[in-house]
Amino acid sequence: MANTVALPDMNRSTSSKGLNASWVCPEFKVSGVFSSNMVLQRDEPICIWGFSDAPGTKVTGEFMGEKAECIVGNDNKWTLTFSQHAYEKTGQKMEISDDRGNRAQFSDILIGDVWFVGGQSNAELTLAPCAPFTPEIEFDENDNFRLFTQTQAYPYMHPEKCESPYPDVINPEWMWKKPDKSASKAFSAMGWYFAKELTRVIDVPIGMIMIAAGGAYMRELLPVELAHACGYTSGNRVREGGYFNSLIHPFIPLPFKAMLFFQGESEGGRREYAEKYDKELKLLVEDERKRFHRNFPFYNVQLSDYGDETFGFFKCLDIVRVKQVDAKNIIDDYSLTVDMDLGAPEGYEDWAHSPLKKPLALRLAKLALSKEYGIGMEEDALSSMPVMAERKGDEIEITFAPINKALQIRGKTHLESIRRPLPGFSVGAYETRVPAPAYITDKNKVTVRLPEGADGSMVNYAYSIRITRETANLENENHLPCPSFSIKVQ
Repeated sequence: MANTVALPDMNRSTSSKGLNASWVCPEFKVSGVFSSNMVLQRDEPICIWGFSDAPGTKVTGEFMGEKAECIVGNDNKWTLTFSQHAYEKTGQKMEISDDRGNRAQFSDILIGDVWFVGGQSNAELTLAPCAPFTPEIEFDENDNFRLFTQTQAYPYMHPEKCESPYPDVINPEWMWKKPDKSASKAFSAMGWYFAKELTRVIDVPIGMIMIAAGGAYMRELLPVELAHACGYTSGNRVREGGYFNSLIHPFIPLPFKAMLFFQGESEGGRREYAEKYDKELKLLVEDERKRFHRNFPFYNVQLSDYGDETFGFFKCLDIVRVKQVDAKNIIDDYSLTVDMDLGAPEGYEDWAHSPLKKPLALRLAKLALSKEYGIGMEEDALSSMPVMAERKGDEIEITFAPINKALQIRGKTHLESIRRPLPGFSVGAYETRVPAPAYITDKNKVTVRLPEGADGSMVNYAYSIRITRETANLENENHLPCPSFSIKVQ
């Protein structure tokens, strides 16, 4: 899926707010976004930027036989632009210098597709605790993908870097790495399994960049001005806009392919946050598309089950899950991968962070391969989603899409599932929900029987804080679970 974009003016700040006061302009530096072992986005002009304390001096670069030059602006920024290239698996070199004798050299640069991994702790969760659940995986630093790891802990420990947009990568030790065992185990498990699967199937180098932060609220991922527009004047672990300033802003406007996203548990703690989740998610996606100058595809994950402890922490997860489905109606190029059947195994000590990230990543990868690379049918990688609910006497008929994917009860075929009771359905608005009998009655239809006297304005599925495989067992013939949802009855 190609994105045609206008190159941004890198000599302008990307925020209406001033740059971070704790940042000191170096004598000469290439942005920390770039290093040896990096992956640059294919089929896009290659922009390399950096900083200098000498406005007016000349910066020169050479990459893949091409030379480029620019002048340092009055804002101490410079940008070199090289031609776009198709994917390149052979490591390339880059050299950048200024006319004062400063020099930077990078090696083993690949050209392919760059993906961001955003969200909160289930996106940031590293491979280390998940790897024991997938003993079959192999670590090979020569795999065709590279990793750029950022962590929530560093900006939390350096709040001054969160106060306003930071121009550069906030930790000078963060850089691109090959996927050896050490770098892999420190990276997002969801992102690592995703890259491993993509490069198993396609020949294109993949670059993965972590911009997730454990515990992040939407108001911390949004820029400060949008957080304020939403009525927030503070954050939780960092100030409002803090993770945008520290983990996202330094990468603007790096070209990239698409974003994986897993977030919403924090908003699940309070109803006032949960009920506007879809609207705030729309703000985040639209703002980042504007800042990065690209309508990138957005791959969201519907929140999983979190164990009995959920009731004491995330009291409105059910609302967030429903809003994640509703967001499909207001966000363009938005995909939702269902994860509610992949919660932590029974007895696993970390009830909030399931180690079952490989099956989730495989679902995401299958969808991405179909949408972005034309491998496989998109409908084979989608959960069945409700598209319409119609009142028919004392029954409500729900129609699901894709229309040619048969619904079934987990563990049974479609024919075996017809007319068998389906758990997890209810009718009524949030405060008036009551359980309702439900059955698969056609290939892509479920019929819900309206209890006498019940509110029939809404029909719901898996609309509860705690979900189990037993209380929500509706899937389609691709063995992909249907999402939690609440839709209006016509």
